[in-house]
Amino acid sequence: MIELIYFDFNFWRADILRLCLSLGGIPFKYKRLARNSWPKEKKNFPFGQLPVLVIDNQMYAHTHTLARYCAKKSVLYDTNERKSLIIDQVLDWANEITNLVAPSIRAAMREKNLEKSKKLREEFVKNDLLNWFTYLEDLLNKSSKNKKFFTDNFSIADITAWRVIYWFTSGRLDMVEKSFIDKLPVLKKYYQGINNYDPLIRLKEFREITST
Repeated sequence: MIELIYFDFNFWRADILRLCLSLGGIPFKYKRLARNSWPKEKKNFPFGQLPVLVIDNQMYAHTHTLARYCAKKSVLYDTNERKSLIIDQVLDWANEITNLVAPSIRAAMREKNLEKSKKLREEFVKNDLLNWFTYLEDLLNKSSKNKKFFTDNFSIADITAWRVIYWFTSGRLDMVEKSFIDKLPVLKKYYQGINNYDPLIRLKEFREITST
């Protein structure tokens, strides 16, 4: 059985993997590591990172790599080369916007420097937030005929886009007003559609993510 290992909190990097596997009916075990144990545990994981998948006692790492693997097993990738490029762009977009907001998170959580965190978050909101979600909306407009799914079929791209939009509109990121999505009507309608996509919302993982 596949084992997915991540920290003891919900985050898109692991959530897209477990949602994908669950949608595909792929059995897996989900192991959560306590965040305060990470300094000691880090050396035991490839690249010193999480999430990882353990398959036949072998660890595999890097979110994008794992997402493609899970999506292919769950038939949520695409055999069409150009459509797979669309999917990969969404995965890379998620990683890039995370890297842009991450310094403000680290300043607060690791450095305990709230003033620095506030300044970095202000810069992110001013310079990056709307720009990067506009990039995502532009990709949807160019890639999708039905505007329901990025490749016109539900895929790991939609799981990823939904999970990251959920994060940024949840109200859990200080200074990020959830109403920013109102400026992106196509993306907002798309997000609402995924939020009501029955095969997804009936999963226990979906309910757990959205209830915490």
